[in-house]
Amino acid sequence: MNNYDDIEDSEIRIITPSGGGDVHDDDRHGEGIPKWVVAISAAIVLLAVVILLLVLRKNDEPVTVGNPVEIETVDPSVDGRWLDNTDRSFGAVTLAKDTILDGVHLTLMTPMNATPELFVGHIDTSDADIVMATLAADIRRDNGKIVGAYVFKGEPLAWGLSKKGYCAIIDGLMTIGVADNSPLFEQATETGGYFFRQYPAVRDGEVLHNNPENKSFRRALCSIDGNAVVVWCQDKVLMDEFSQLLRKIGADNAIYLIGGKASGWYVDPNGIRHLMGTDQLGDQQYVNYIVFKKPKK
Repeated sequence: MNNYDDIEDSEIRIITPSGGGDVHDDDRHGEGIPKWVVAISAAIVLLAVVILLLVLRKNDEPVTVGNPVEIETVDPSVDGRWLDNTDRSFGAVTLAKDTILDGVHLTLMTPMNATPELFVGHIDTSDADIVMATLAADIRRDNGKIVGAYVFKGEPLAWGLSKKGYCAIIDGLMTIGVADNSPLFEQATETGGYFFRQYPAVRDGEVLHNNPENKSFRRALCSIDGNAVVVWCQDKVLMDEFSQLLRKIGADNAIYLIGGKASGWYVDPNGIRHLMGTDQLGDQQYVNYIVFKKPKK
């Protein structure tokens, strides 16, 4: 006779009450597990499922294991840093200040009480509403199109991340930043705004390196003390030298603009127009400017 305690490691046996051995009276008169045990077990399982579903759906919060990784949806370098060049003590003009720093002649131009926007195409240099205009994004030599991502009145005209610096104009307010990707491109598209990319110069007060090693007259769009300021270097310098100068004059963030002898102008409080350069890019379809205009009445 077999002994239930004598089972080989590789042997499987099914043991039932009818096969002998001690059987309790409750098991003799029932058919398997008692019904009350089945009912309680089913209720417990159902309750556990309900609790699990409630936990998963609570506030639509994802379930994470360990420390969750936060994904930035807004570029932290520009969060809450919209520039507002407003001073109601005078009209829409450009305040210009010359300074010599490390032996280099700089002109700081701050457009006040003017609305920033981008302009694409042949610009009217006699437009009395413009208090400042300067070339913005670069143009490709091979096809004449804009280099880097560009949005004009909500319409994307170019895509590309070759240049990390950017300027966004949303609802008449400007911000400057440096990032590989920025949600402000999509926001400009959705709201009829403006967006363009350029070489970065300064990010959060830190000087950024750029590869070009030639000396040239430089121009940059900066945020200084909460204002948008265009800085014009009237001596030829390297890009990295210019970035150092921008940091020294207090730029928090800065991006390059087309420099050299590129055309541009500003209007001072006396109504006098000052030229920043003489070279025109002709009638190329995608030549583009950043302009500051008198607000519409």
